[in-house]
Amino acid sequence: MPTRLVRRASLTALVFAALSAPAFAQTTPPGPPGDQGHRMERDRGHRMHHGDEHHGRMHTHRRMEMRGGFGGMPAMLGIVPLRPGQEFRFSEGRLAFLKAELKITEAQTKAWDAFAAALRENVAKLTEAYKAPDREAMQKMNPAERLAWFEKAVTARADAVKRARATMEPLYASLGDDQKKMFDRFVPTGAMGDDRMADRRERMRERMERRMEHRGHPPGQPPQPGQPRQQ
Repeated sequence: MPTRLVRRASLTALVFAALSAPAFAQTTPPGPPGDQGHRMERDRGHRMHHGDEHHGRMHTHRRMEMRGGFGGMPAMLGIVPLRPGQEFRFSEGRLAFLKAELKITEAQTKAWDAFAAALRENVAKLTEAYKAPDREAMQKMNPAERLAWFEKAVTARADAVKRARATMEPLYASLGDDQKKMFDRFVPTGAMGDDRMADRRERMRERMERRMEHRGHPPGQPPQPGQPRQQ
């Protein structure tokens, strides 16, 4: 075949291919009309699922808090020890909740106020007693000085138990039968095995609170609708 004819045939093929390319692109079938909507629905379901998980964790946290232990009550009573340097979490809202659940009457208010004041004092005294020296200060202590530090903490616990008992006795005596059942539920003073369980529950509650704070939500408060989760 002459060279001129070959060149002409090649040029014709190139022109035909260039003209045909858009046609092939146009014939590529688009995605199903509902595909984008399906992805949006799937993403919305994913967000709702994680929102339900978050709400479920908050519900579990509240359920644990309302069971034996009531958000640090064993430690406030002096029943379980704090860890050296442990931050004592205390909320007036918890006392207000307990007072509301007990349905404290006007005649019982004086005894209740004395009990609540004793718990507040316990929190302050125990927090001070369990403050841990920094690492350098602890290293400089001799064994006798370290033992003195632990003695201070143990003494603070014993004093906390005395304050709690002195104010709990008149309050408990003033309660009706239903109130006593509620008090027994929220203010555990059981056997040593129960106390250890209460301590474990308290530590678990603290871990949950720290996780919630890390996610950017205050403990005990579910995220508001539409509120973005902080990373």
